[in-house]
Amino acid sequence: MSTNPDEPKSRARTDFLLNNELEVQKFWDENKNDLATRTGQELLDMVDSSPIVVIKSLKVSDFHGVYLSTIGRSTLEINPDLPKAKNLMSWYDSEGKDTSLAPISAEAGATRAGGFKSMYSDRVFLSHITSDPAMGQEKPVFFSMYAIISHIKLDQNMWYRACTTCNKVTEVFGSGYWCEGCQKNDYECSLRYIMVIKVFDPTGEAWVSVFNEHAEKIIGCSADELDRIRKEEGDDNYILKLKEATWVPHLFRISVTQDEYMNEKRQRITVRGEAPVDFAAESKYLLEEIAKLTAY
Repeated sequence: MSTNPDEPKSRARTDFLLNNELEVQKFWDENKNDLATRTGQELLDMVDSSPIVVIKSLKVSDFHGVYLSTIGRSTLEINPDLPKAKNLMSWYDSEGKDTSLAPISAEAGATRAGGFKSMYSDRVFLSHITSDPAMGQEKPVFFSMYAIISHIKLDQNMWYRACTTCNKVTEVFGSGYWCEGCQKNDYECSLRYIMVIKVFDPTGEAWVSVFNEHAEKIIGCSADELDRIRKEEGDDNYILKLKEATWVPHLFRISVTQDEYMNEKRQRITVRGEAPVDFAAESKYLLEEIAKLTAY
């Protein structure tokens, strides 16, 4: 945990790591009091007792994880006298503190925003997306699709140096790596994928963005391991590892948004979920879809 009173725009900030394994909760305060300073300091003083907090009106972002930030109208109460809070504390004291909790990912963000139902819900062909350049302009839209990876560019920057605490981008600083988010210099960093791949289906093809969690499943190893292969085993084995990931079918859960580049809006397709094809389940799905068509 850290406090940093020297944030830009004269705002104070206090960062908290929820449940030791979940994502960072950021307390911003426009007036340098209350949430970021007074309440933030109160939480820092009692953190060893694992307090329960109830927060209303949060901003949610999902860049490499889920981040919660307070805004001007946010309210926070510590250890509220509520049945649910008491039940949560009872669970935490009895078993929760020894339970391994999985980090919340951007995939969960897709659940809230677009309904992460299954790889067989909202199934569309690529042409449904690429034929509508304005899709995703007002808000992200979510679909599932069956597609085959046809190409992974070898000359792209496939990863970035990430902070080992918050996964944000670090910069080389002296003999270590500086993280602006954590305001610290560390001797180590981890490599995390941030890449694009080309996929196709019977109706067309498109470039899609893939981040670390799903890229590891597609490539079959971590970015650190792929970097080691290139450095220690040579370019041939590095290229072979990437080629092994092509011409393989996948089920994807994707989001469609609009990015602006050089004052021009472009459609961006991002992988939010990935699964290998279960051909028995896929065959059942196709038979059900055919039955729907023949029922009319």
